Amino acid sequence: MNKKITAILLMVIGIVLLVSPKMTEMYHDYQQEQLLKEWHASLLNLDKVEEPTEQAQNGAVKPASTLPAIQGNEDNTTVQSPDDEAAEGILTIDKIDLKLPILHGATQENMKKTVASIANTGKAGEIGNYTVAGHRNRTYGRNFNRLDEMVVGDHIEINNGKKQFDYTVTEKLYVKPDEVWVLKPDGKDKEITLITCDPMINPTHRLIIKGKIID
Repeated sequence: MNKKITAILLMVIGIVLLVSPKMTEMYHDYQQEQLLKEWHASLLNLDKVEEPTEQAQNGAVKPASTLPAIQGNEDNTTVQSPDDEAAEGILTIDKIDLKLPILHGATQENMKKTVASIANTGKAGEIGNYTVAGHRNRTYGRNFNRLDEMVVGDHIEINNGKKQFDYTVTEKLYVKPDEVWVLKPDGKDKEITLITCDPMINPTHRLIIKGKIID
């Protein structure tokens, strides 16, 4: 009898271990869908959104010491409801079948849900270096999993609700985590930088995709 109970318990534990990662992915997919729905709904109210004060716009910028650690995310921790966050835009890369809401602030909580912009690195469509970070989940096609397929000449689209900005990929780099120069703007171009970790397992470097709006 004890052997039967032990066998059943082992089977249940095995099923839970197999199902848990998939359930986590399904939950994160649901959160992304909710963010996309909220994003489209918010477009109706964009004209009512207050612009940040001059004091907020001119706030002190804290320099980063290392690029964010954004390796594959497979934990099963509970994350905040998407109702707590609002997307600042939509990132679309047709080549790798990617369309994701962008949250503001590349925190671990935000990047469990989707990709996120790094604070104080610029805004989409403006002169500066708009930087977006994301996980490389091991499941094919999730988040920045396929970012390594990008090459010079590919296209990246950002929609901020008022306008769509089309960037052309100009560089593909692999850098060390402390090479934060990739976040800095050149002072004259409207740039974008996408960041994820490389390799996917036990990452030692960051994969960087850089692009520009070419007039």
